[in-house]
Amino acid sequence: MRILLSIFLTLWLAYGALSAPTSLKRRQGRSFKIETVRRASNTIHGPSALRRAYVKYGIVPTNIGVDLDDFEPIVKAAAEDLSKEIVEPDQTGAVSAASVEGDAAFVSPITIGGQELVVTFDTGSSDVWVMNTRLPSSSIEGRPAFDPSKSTTFEDIQGATFNITYGDDSYAFGGVGSDTIDVGGVTVTGQAIGLPTQVSGSFLEDTYTNGLVGLGFSSLNTVQPQQQRSFFEAIAEVLDEPVLGASIKSESVGEYEFGIIDKTKFKGDLVNATIDASSGYWKFESAYYRVGDGELKKNDQATATIADTGTSLMLLDQHVVDAYYAKVHGAQYVASATGYIYPCSAELPNFSIAIGPQHLATLPGNLMGFAEVGTNTTTGETVCYGGMQSNQGLSLQILGDTFLKAFYVVFDLRGPSIGVASPA
Repeated sequence: MRILLSIFLTLWLAYGALSAPTSLKRRQGRSFKIETVRRASNTIHGPSALRRAYVKYGIVPTNIGVDLDDFEPIVKAAAEDLSKEIVEPDQTGAVSAASVEGDAAFVSPITIGGQELVVTFDTGSSDVWVMNTRLPSSSIEGRPAFDPSKSTTFEDIQGATFNITYGDDSYAFGGVGSDTIDVGGVTVTGQAIGLPTQVSGSFLEDTYTNGLVGLGFSSLNTVQPQQQRSFFEAIAEVLDEPVLGASIKSESVGEYEFGIIDKTKFKGDLVNATIDASSGYWKFESAYYRVGDGELKKNDQATATIADTGTSLMLLDQHVVDAYYAKVHGAQYVASATGYIYPCSAELPNFSIAIGPQHLATLPGNLMGFAEVGTNTTTGETVCYGGMQSNQGLSLQILGDTFLKAFYVVFDLRGPSIGVASPA
């Protein structure tokens, strides 16, 4: 089913053509891309993806749901270290990024001070931090770690600290230095890098990634006593255009591409919504939604919506999530799955959500699922986990990779704005 993206001239009447994209002015510089590869043999675990999202935003679940006697959940397997499978950067400016746990997350190789590390790119935060040799030796045993003493370009930032706190049981804390970061042949010198001396157990258990590169705005940066520029804002100075194009494709090869809006990646027009960058997030207005072919409804509770490449699922207001699964045959909120599940044979309706005050993006139902999550022991039917789950009353709605994989999305520092289009 084709993904539809249409502008609504009035919020309750017919739809017309997409607005034209803003004119683009070329800068002297270059662009580079990061390919994303889905490894289909890996098992996606829905409850784990939801827990990571909740921890990241400090969400404490309040809807405990029910347990079903005939539901047997899939138990998450032990993590496998895939860091050795990452492809080295080539001379074209492109580096590969492998999906881990299916396409629940994407990791990419970067070079810091001449040392390669596999990291996560995240538009939902603004710090750069990496596992490093200033951590206890037991914390980095058997995994790559950045060694400041082996970098000729590293400098400590005296008196500076950073403290990333994603929730009560997820944090990274320590000192800060500066060094040269190379991503696909494009370099940023003097980038502030957090070197934690303490990290939570959840980061120690995550063998897929050895750090994080935040692509949010600098106002979200946690370095004290003086905030530092985010990687995206720093690298924008050497790009053709200060943009990041996200073309993530489910069960296929996609890419993140810095420095250019690639018109071959989308059909029709790129529509834009204004970003409120005051909080550091890629935050925009999104006050309307629609389930299937139903009535377009106003979401009076929605205060803001953000686009986050570092979150797998869509986390929306509870009443929106309830309204969606009310249209899915057999769907139930189940405590042992920490979210909505449904028979995998059920037909999922389309879901539309406003992007700014004038545009509506429609995700086809076949992209609204996330993964198999268990079995109905009575019927033997496979049970699936929804790609949309509750934000548990958080003041933000979060559009993660479930949403981003359905569109070509441009994060544009000019304005700033976010652009969305149907993928080619």
